[in-house]
Amino acid sequence: MINIIKSAAAEINIDPKEVAVYLGYYSAETDDNTKTLIAECTEEFLKAADFRACYAEVDVSANGEIDLGNGKIICNSLKRNLDGCEKAYVFAATTGIESHRLIERNSIISPLKGMVTDCIGSAAIEAFCDKINLSFENCECLRPRFSPGYGDMPLECQKDIVEFLQTKKNIGMSLTESLMMVPVKSVTAIIGIGKEKNKCTGPGCMICSGINCPYR
Repeated sequence: MINIIKSAAAEINIDPKEVAVYLGYYSAETDDNTKTLIAECTEEFLKAADFRACYAEVDVSANGEIDLGNGKIICNSLKRNLDGCEKAYVFAATTGIESHRLIERNSIISPLKGMVTDCIGSAAIEAFCDKINLSFENCECLRPRFSPGYGDMPLECQKDIVEFLQTKKNIGMSLTESLMMVPVKSVTAIIGIGKEKNKCTGPGCMICSGINCPYR
C-alpha cells in the first residue's frame, strides 16, 4: 500500500545555518546582507512550497535485494546499508512545482538570489524528509536514507522507484529523460528498517560526511 503525506509549510523548520553551509559557509559567519537575503528568500520559498511525500513498506531479501515488482534493486553499498533489515521503506518527497518555478524565476532575476533560493530548497527538502522519518513509529530503528546516485547505486534506479510509487499521480513528481527529478527539490530513497536502535542520528547518506559509517 502506498501512503501519502502532506505537510504545511509552517511545520517545516529551515535552519539558516544549514542554508549557509549549502552556500559554502562551512566555518565563516555569513554577512548581514546574506543573512537578510536568506531570511527573505526562505519566507518566499515557504509560501510557494507544497510539501508532499509517499512511501511503501517492502521486503528486503537475505542478500539485500529489494523487489519492486517492475524491477529489483541491489548494489553493494545499499546491501551494506540494509544489512540485518528484513523490511524497508521505498520513499519519495518533493517541495512542489511552484517552488521549482520560484527557483527558476529568481535565477533569472538575480543569479545570487537564485542560488540562495536553490540552497533553501535543498535545506527544505531535507528538513521535510527528516520530519517524516521521525514520524514513523519505528524511527529509532531506521537506517540512513539511501538515494540513487550514492555509492554504486545507479541513478537508473530512480525509474523503478518513481514507477513503483506512482509519484506523478501521488505527489506530482516525475523524471526527465536524463533522470532529473521535476520538481527539482525532490528526493527518492530507500530507508532500511532495522531490528535495533540506530546509532546514526545524522542526515541522509547523500549529505552525511561520516566516511566511516558502517551503512555506506
